[in-house]
Amino acid sequence: MVFIMEIVMTDFSKKITYTGHQIHPLWALDKHAVAGDSIIIFRGPMKVPLDEMIDLQDIAREKDLADILISGDDCLHFIIELFDTQPASLRIAYHRLHLLCFIVKTILDEKHGIKLVKKGTDLYHNERKLNVGIATTSNNSMKIHFGLNIISTGVPSYVKAIGLHDLKPKMNLQTVATTIAHGFKEELEAIEKDIIKTKTFQ
Repeated sequence: MVFIMEIVMTDFSKKITYTGHQIHPLWALDKHAVAGDSIIIFRGPMKVPLDEMIDLQDIAREKDLADILISGDDCLHFIIELFDTQPASLRIAYHRLHLLCFIVKTILDEKHGIKLVKKGTDLYHNERKLNVGIATTSNNSMKIHFGLNIISTGVPSYVKAIGLHDLKPKMNLQTVATTIAHGFKEELEAIEKDIIKTKTFQ
């Protein structure tokens, strides 16, 4: 069984700022004419105002620390939209965000020798944070944003960050992004294969 998911990588020379708007439902259809399950990959800064933030705990805990709580000068972004569960499930969306985080950790370890510690949906190298990640739902789709710092500048002053190019200056970002996206898709395909071969009980 093939899990039908379109993977689109934008031109990394044309940087796009992640503002939080990209996690709105049907953004891939609106901006990239991609309907259905998809992963859109782009490179660019990150600057998310409070009214676009999804994690209410972060807002409550950190709103007095900075005007912009999620930011970075240069990041690798994955925007995932999934329609395979109806109605959309926030629980499943977070399961998949955790799966994606684990896939990223494994790929960076096995293919690039980067040792990371996973804490929830965050990855750390020597206590420095490499990424941001969030999941949410609309009436009919699950959405995930996963952003990897490429460099460590531009983050809020209270965040200790690290970037992919701090760890591996010559890392090919397109190759890494493609490997991550296909790794995620293959895991979802494997789950579908397990479902259709499994006997269930009444």
